[in-house]
Amino acid sequence: MSIQPQITTFHHTVPSPLPSSPSFVFHLTRLVDTLLIWIGSASPSDPSLGAENVLVGERRLATDWSVAMPSRGNIPVTSTSIYRVGASDITLSMSQRLARKFPNNQIHLSVSLDPSLTSQSGPNIDPYASKLLLIMEKKLTVWLSEVLEAEKKVITA
Repeated sequence: MSIQPQITTFHHTVPSPLPSSPSFVFHLTRLVDTLLIWIGSASPSDPSLGAENVLVGERRLATDWSVAMPSRGNIPVTSTSIYRVGASDITLSMSQRLARKFPNNQIHLSVSLDPSLTSQSGPNIDPYASKLLLIMEKKLTVWLSEVLEAEKKVITA
């Protein structure tokens, strides 16, 4: 019988969907029945450099941080914001959606994105912010699904 590590980490970079928009960087720390996800932004990627060579912006854990518990029986998904810098609740709703998609895991979600993507109002709002965040969340969900599926294959092998 082999002993499997209980904590694993994974990294992924999503290139810029638009030329002037930032790339997104995902970091997953996988614990037993828990996903600790950090999302950060990076400089717009140069396609000639490859996705691994983006410059990650300021790396801050808990800039905006929420925890969501999956539903159990009649109890719906519950979540709470642990720390917020601004008025944005981006992590609260996103962690709830992730807990619904990955019901066997508690979700800890920390997002450290450029304020132009997360601001609700003001002169520096990116007009494409909501679309970029939607694309980012879809890419995150696909990547998490792939990581968890690969993990299942390793365990059953």
